[in-house]
Amino acid sequence: MKKFYIPLLILFLLTNGCFVSKEYPVEYDYNFLGDFDNYKSFDFFITETYMPEAPQKLVKSTIKSHLELLGYEYNPDKPSFYVSYFFIEDSLKYKGYDQPKMESFIRYRSDSQKEKEKYQKQKFEIDQGTLVINFTETDNYSMIWQGYTTDLYSENIFEDPRKIRVAVLSILNNYSYVPDRKNN
Repeated sequence: MKKFYIPLLILFLLTNGCFVSKEYPVEYDYNFLGDFDNYKSFDFFITETYMPEAPQKLVKSTIKSHLELLGYEYNPDKPSFYVSYFFIEDSLKYKGYDQPKMESFIRYRSDSQKEKEKYQKQKFEIDQGTLVINFTETDNYSMIWQGYTTDLYSENIFEDPRKIRVAVLSILNNYSYVPDRKNN
C-alpha cells in the first residue's frame, strides 16, 4: 500500500507546482517611436494603488530585480525611464492596441517605417483585479511600454507572495527588449 502512495504524492506535488508557476494572460502596448536603445536606467514613480504594503514591496523588488537582470541600472538620480505599477480592483473597459511583436518591430524596422506605422485600436473588457506596470520616458513623460494582467481578484494574489511574483513576471516577460550591454 505504501508503494501506491509515494507515486501519488509525487504526482500531486508535481502538478501542484505547475499550477503555482503558471503565467497569467498578459496584454501589452508600446510606443512605436520609443527610443529603446537609449533607455539605460530606471527609477520608480509612485502612483496611488490599492495594494497592501507587503505586496507593494514585493512587486517593486521583483520589477527591480528583473530589469537589472535585463541589463538596466537602477538610478534614482538620473533615470532614462520611470516605472510605475498599480492595481485596479474594479472591472473596466480599456483601450489597447493590436501591435506587431515588440522585439522584431524595434530591432528590424527603420525609423521611417516606424513613423509610418499606425496604431490599431482594440477594446478590452477587463475583469476585476488588474495589475498594470508602466514604463514612462523621463524626458517627455510619454508612455514607452505598459503591460497588464487581469482577473487577479478571483485569484486573491495578495495572500500568496508566489502569485504576486508570477503575476509581475508574467507581465515583464512580455517586455522583450534587452538593452545593448556593450553601450552601457
